[in-house]
Amino acid sequence: MLFQPNFKTYSGYLNANSNGTWKLHYMLTESRNNPEQAPLLFWFNGGPGCSSFSGSFEELGPFYIYKDGKSIYENVYSWNYQANVLYLESPVGTGYSYSTDDPHYHKADDDQSLEQNLHALKDFFSRVMPKYQNRPFFLSGESYAGVYLPMLGAAITNGTLDGSFPNKNFAGIAIGNGFMDVPGLTNSLILWSNYHGRISLDNWERLKKPDCCNTTSDIDSCDWTQNLESQNRIDFVGKNTPCGNILNDIINATGLYPALDPYNYYEDCYIGSQITWFAKPRRHYRGIRDETNDPNYFQNPANLINRDSTDNMWGYPCWQENYVFTYFNDPSVQTAFHIDQAWMNAKINFSDCNADLYNQYINKYNTMDQFFDTILKNIENPTYPVKNFRILIYNGDVDTVCNFLGDSKFIKKVSDRNGFTSNNRTRWWYRTNIAGFYQTYSSKSSRTTIDVLTVKGAGHMVPMDRAGPSQQMITNFMLYNGSIVDYSYNKNINENPTPIPLLNNNSSTQPTGAGISQKPLAVTIITALCFILFTKVNCW
Repeated sequence: MLFQPNFKTYSGYLNANSNGTWKLHYMLTESRNNPEQAPLLFWFNGGPGCSSFSGSFEELGPFYIYKDGKSIYENVYSWNYQANVLYLESPVGTGYSYSTDDPHYHKADDDQSLEQNLHALKDFFSRVMPKYQNRPFFLSGESYAGVYLPMLGAAITNGTLDGSFPNKNFAGIAIGNGFMDVPGLTNSLILWSNYHGRISLDNWERLKKPDCCNTTSDIDSCDWTQNLESQNRIDFVGKNTPCGNILNDIINATGLYPALDPYNYYEDCYIGSQITWFAKPRRHYRGIRDETNDPNYFQNPANLINRDSTDNMWGYPCWQENYVFTYFNDPSVQTAFHIDQAWMNAKINFSDCNADLYNQYINKYNTMDQFFDTILKNIENPTYPVKNFRILIYNGDVDTVCNFLGDSKFIKKVSDRNGFTSNNRTRWWYRTNIAGFYQTYSSKSSRTTIDVLTVKGAGHMVPMDRAGPSQQMITNFMLYNGSIVDYSYNKNINENPTPIPLLNNNSSTQPTGAGISQKPLAVTIITALCFILFTKVNCW
């Protein structure tokens, strides 16, 4: 640990079924400011099968792992600046989450994931940390969380109205680059790709013909999915037809890597010798990544000019996953994080994403229409206790996996169908720069708003690519005092944060364990994280 955190961190397990055999691992970082009053934000990574440690240690969390695979340094733009953030590894088989009946269990579908997530949140509020029962809370996540969260949100709002959910203060959902509407995302990717120079003029004219496009009215209404096929309803390839062959080069990403990163169209990795990366489902086309192996390379300021690309992070998106893998496969780290001995005894390798889970996962709903409709109907019920429910759909505008155009079109359909009205699309600012654009849809009663927002220059992992703007965005989403959020508002954050001073060079960077007492015991672990340790009887 290179710095001493000024907030508490918890780690443990939540029961994801009634008999406690499904265990979802979580980590909770308390707010840097006023944690006793700050809202609670749940974070889910997607995949399906990708660990939320991707979010907590690579994107929005307060801890980043350095290239030695041992040291933890500070992310000054973490989302726990004004919120208590809980990262949930879902479903079972993801990260450290497991089944006590079979630690290698990794079968899942959308309905089972909902069951596990809903039960885990109930367990958190009712058994593990009931002090949060009266706290406003929000759901957030990215990618395939665009499936998890609408389904979970519908179930929670149902439970709020019928009294079965233990916290009545569910206040909103934030979905980043969400996988919410498979046909819409697929068709809009063709449009996005054409206007980013990936399709020749001749091929574009061919794709507009009726046998490819399936409409003669409007190119934006083309349904190219008739020329595609899929075995899992998540990944697509072109059929062996003239149209399908053209589309295959656009839709099927495997042929483009490592030369082109689908998660950030403009991401480059030009910093030294090549290394081979692990396969990552839904984030798994990383291919060959570049990394500098010279520990003295960054000590010379002359090396800080990247002449090969516009990369402002010196390849951080290119190397960080490998060292997260290294760090969380260290047994001493697993002990410090209270990983169950049953999981450790099973000799499972922690991975950013579980390829076996992804390959057998069953996508049962290719659009989230019905779940958004349920949420909006429930929120508009006069007996629903939260009177200003917010939904934020945010997209990095250079992501090709879940592109902004498809998500924007989907939300417009949802809003129109539910009688929402919209204001004018407007820019939002971070410091003195345009950070993106957004538009707000409001219900007739003004009880519900849906913000559709882009983050300029960000890819699939928005908090990684645009850390400062994303912190301002999520903080305003939760805390802005007004019916319509102003995402340019900067009084809830520190635009020029000062890092916590580094510890002296003699401090160990490896985590160590600590004793567990029969009562909650606050323990400062300088060499790892600041954990609050509980007995398994009382906590998990």
